[in-house]
Amino acid sequence: MARKRALITGAASGIGRALALELARRQVHLCLVDRLPDELEETARACREARVFVTTCCLDLLDEDSIRKITDHARETLGGLDILINNAGIAYYGSFDRMEGTQCEQLLGVNLVAPLALTSACLPLLLANEESRVLNVSSIFGYFPTRRSAAYHASKYGLLGFSLALRMEYARYGLGVICLCPGFVRTSLYQGMLRPTGKPMREPPAWISTTPEHVARVGISALRRNQRIRVVTWAGQLSWYAGGLWPALLDWVEQWKSRRPHPFAREQARAEPRRLP
Repeated sequence: MARKRALITGAASGIGRALALELARRQVHLCLVDRLPDELEETARACREARVFVTTCCLDLLDEDSIRKITDHARETLGGLDILINNAGIAYYGSFDRMEGTQCEQLLGVNLVAPLALTSACLPLLLANEESRVLNVSSIFGYFPTRRSAAYHASKYGLLGFSLALRMEYARYGLGVICLCPGFVRTSLYQGMLRPTGKPMREPPAWISTTPEHVARVGISALRRNQRIRVVTWAGQLSWYAGGLWPALLDWVEQWKSRRPHPFAREQARAEPRRLP
């Protein structure tokens, strides 16, 4: 992988930072993208210690014209692109009926729309090589549904489906598309979750989660081997097989657990009925 050129979104912290450091150690030149300037520059400084070329692009993926700016910056500074890593993501935990429309648009914009748009814009750079890669960081929640995360699930299901379809479409041109599906990872994602109560989400316990560094090593391995899907952590593997082998059983369990009326339904029932005209 030495002297390859990679673009990574969400590179300031967590999995994105770990991927950047791991690639730098393998002598990959980097274009790092994030909206947090101080954290982004710190990641870039750490990567430069490996004596590779590192450039940064500090902007929000939701900003107008951000995709064009990122693509132009990568072309001008790196001279091309061999690897695209769509890692940036945000999360929301709470009942879907409590989620505001702007929150849903923001989540889908960062987690799904931006990766699709950035991949489309970068395809000419990637296809100019005999061999290139796209690594999309999805989640175990891209195939294993749970409650209170409907919009997040939609974004990760969409990213998984996009990865599989893109892989089939461009395999003949030397483009490998890999979907990385981590389980619970100890990152700042939980602190930034858009929870209706305003309280930060608790980090998952150590026995069921892993570190960004481990996810990065697995992701780079999948990248080198051009693996179709790579699930990380034993809990992720378990959910993969459970969701594939017993989807009806899992659905029955959730239906049984959800027999109590939703609080929103109880509020509506207590409300004064409206008369029809």
